[in-house]
Amino acid sequence: MISKFIKVIFQICIIYLITIFGSWIQQILDIPIAGSIIGLATLFLLLQFNIIKEEWIKDGANLLLSTMIFFFIPSIVGAMDLVEQFNSQFIFLIILVIASTCIVALSSGYVAEKMTKSNSIEESGDKS
Repeated sequence: MISKFIKVIFQICIIYLITIFGSWIQQILDIPIAGSIIGLATLFLLLQFNIIKEEWIKDGANLLLSTMIFFFIPSIVGAMDLVEQFNSQFIFLIILVIASTCIVALSSGYVAEKMTKSNSIEESGDKS
């Protein structure tokens, strides 16, 4: 039990160090992208090139993902204080954001479905 806890803490520390590295790169090179995004891209590349194995961070990443909703609660509570200030322009903006999100989700799903079908056709053609 304690060894699993230490393992998860160590894995979260690895993820955190990569995030700090991304912030450091952003500050040194003065890149107009958030350091956390650079850290995320760095983590992706490290995983892609098998420099870091997925097993090394899997449990820690799953813990962070499962508790991620708690990090959004303060912003949601803060947004509730702004409800009184909403007028017709804000309502139009909210409808626009919801509509554009739905369009992006539907188009992404459509493209993913087409890509999956084309991959399965190519794989079945290779086997025959």
